[in-house]
Amino acid sequence: MIEKPKEIFEMNNIQLICIDVDGTLYNGEKKIPEENITVLQEAHRRGITIAIATGRMYHYGKLYGETLGIPTKTIASNGAFVKDEEEVLLHEAMDEEDVTFTVRAIQSSGLYAHFNGWNTLIQQGDLGDGNGYVSANARLPEGEKVTFLATEDLEKTLLVKGGILKAIVFSNGDHAALAKLKRVFQNHPRLQTASSSKDNLEIFRKDVNKASGIEALAKKLGIDKAQIMAIGDEENDLPMIRYAGLGIAMGNATDAVKKAAHAITLTNDEAGVAYAVKKYVFQEAF
Repeated sequence: MIEKPKEIFEMNNIQLICIDVDGTLYNGEKKIPEENITVLQEAHRRGITIAIATGRMYHYGKLYGETLGIPTKTIASNGAFVKDEEEVLLHEAMDEEDVTFTVRAIQSSGLYAHFNGWNTLIQQGDLGDGNGYVSANARLPEGEKVTFLATEDLEKTLLVKGGILKAIVFSNGDHAALAKLKRVFQNHPRLQTASSSKDNLEIFRKDVNKASGIEALAKKLGIDKAQIMAIGDEENDLPMIRYAGLGIAMGNATDAVKKAAHAITLTNDEAGVAYAVKKYVFQEAF
């Protein structure tokens, strides 16, 4: 564990722990280490709220949380959609002009992509099992399953459907094309990009991120930002790492995330989430 000399490590009043999924809660085999489950269950028993903060859609984030065996909150689509119980706290959709711009830019790049509403996934042509969504959907109960729409007229379908929260583009090994597409959005006044891995690019509103989602949830729960721990590993985790009273980078995190964090925990294959919670929330000595 690498630490920066900040007084924040002396505090032990964390009330909300916000955790990324891929590369953070999950290990390299896309499974949650048993130690992470045990420690987060103990945090819940102590009255601490656990939130899943993911780039994925709401019902999938909720599913990942349920895997822990405790009640959790969900910050979905990089903070564009936040729902607590039956109350929608945030639903930040792209406007029509920006959806059109995004579709055309992606189609010009020749890369594969799909677009997400809060409970709808839309793409051109056959979905396959892009990003594991189909297999994850099979695990959702009836009434919570995501609607998949395959269309040959992507732009028209998106505009008719509305409520688009983000696009996610996949490199399929062509990282140069992905980097070129990212530059198209570099100076866009209303849209931004982020990545949850080197193989994808997420496009969504510039005023949306995991930090804004956490802020909305914390306000509802009456929790101050100083009482929030955020744990992540990739570019789309940077806003919440910087926002939280205690930002933790995984040992496998990008250099940018490590630089922004207050501390660096073990890797996702070493149950780094559990280690960080035990050290900074439970104040256990190692």
